[in-house]
Amino acid sequence: MKRIGMVVALLVCLSEASQAQAAALNSAASRERISVSLAADKRELALTLAKQDSVLRRDLASRLSGEHLAVDLKQWLSTVSAPSSVTAVAGRADLTIRQRKGLERELDSLLQLRLASASMLPALKRGVEPLYAYEPDGNDSQWQFIEAFDRLGGVHHLDVHRMPEQPVLVVDIDSRRDLAAGIKLMRERLVALGQRPMPLQPVSAAATSTPVTMLDRIYLNDDEEPWISGDAEVYAIVNGVDPSRDEPQLDIVDMPYLDKDGRTYSPNQVLIFWDRYRWAAANVVLMEHDDNTNYQELVSHLFTIASQILTALGHPEISALVALGSGLVDRMPSEWFSNDDDYVDSYYTVEKNHFYTNHGGARGNAVVSLRPYEIAGQ
Repeated sequence: MKRIGMVVALLVCLSEASQAQAAALNSAASRERISVSLAADKRELALTLAKQDSVLRRDLASRLSGEHLAVDLKQWLSTVSAPSSVTAVAGRADLTIRQRKGLERELDSLLQLRLASASMLPALKRGVEPLYAYEPDGNDSQWQFIEAFDRLGGVHHLDVHRMPEQPVLVVDIDSRRDLAAGIKLMRERLVALGQRPMPLQPVSAAATSTPVTMLDRIYLNDDEEPWISGDAEVYAIVNGVDPSRDEPQLDIVDMPYLDKDGRTYSPNQVLIFWDRYRWAAANVVLMEHDDNTNYQELVSHLFTIASQILTALGHPEISALVALGSGLVDRMPSEWFSNDDDYVDSYYTVEKNHFYTNHGGARGNAVVSLRPYEIAGQ
């Protein structure tokens, strides 16, 4: 489509007023609300558990398997002979983390104890003494080491990228439960901001057929993430302009199957509902779960950025679409998007009724195959 091919040339710069608003929004206070610090709580709990290793290790080893490398800390500690001081530290850390992330009403527990790799399981079951570690805050490219503790409270500095041979138990967030709850909150927040609720899948109750774009295949490149980070948890932010008003449209799409890079997935998943987007075109931003994100604050900020971009452009034309997609990424504070765990890739001006085969993203980190589809109504 010729008008799509001209989009990049039609980008409009944001007004000075909009830039001033963005600067205020990107203040330290705003960043602190969205990107919360969890490392201190995880560290205290890792050290506490390490000192109780002789009490906890045998029971823990009996519960872990190649398919289940983690236990819910709150539930597990309630079944073992752990001192009350340990359960108190764990309970306090779990509650504090849920409160900082805004999930205290959504989940009754969030922390888990996870074996870093299935390759460590035989040694753990043989009785090899493990280390207890946690994921630091901040940009992983700046991590100098992974801090871990032994049963005497001794401190060990582990290589960031080389998987240790000794078993390592990681005090971590259950990322799947965290992201699922976060997506629910983001969708609710978008409705509160005036958007229509995202359709449930499949849209079988529709009176007429519903045009969508299906995600047939997706592949993430090997990003060489630190071993302590565990599996990926990816979601998509589909964005564009509302078809009936000059307002942004943001949809949050969960991708719970996409947990490892370097592997091709074939989800046959609805990615875009086209009756929600003007000009039969939309952008897709792929994001990866980040322990430190407060999702309600994140989506409110995204919506504000998108609204500011459209306001600066006046009556939006097709050029607004690329400005919107790139603006959502470009105007994020560097503290949030410096770690590859956050921003994965972007696809700009994805068009309705188009096939995309082995289509690379703007960042070159993901490859997708998309196809148009009609969901039949009743």
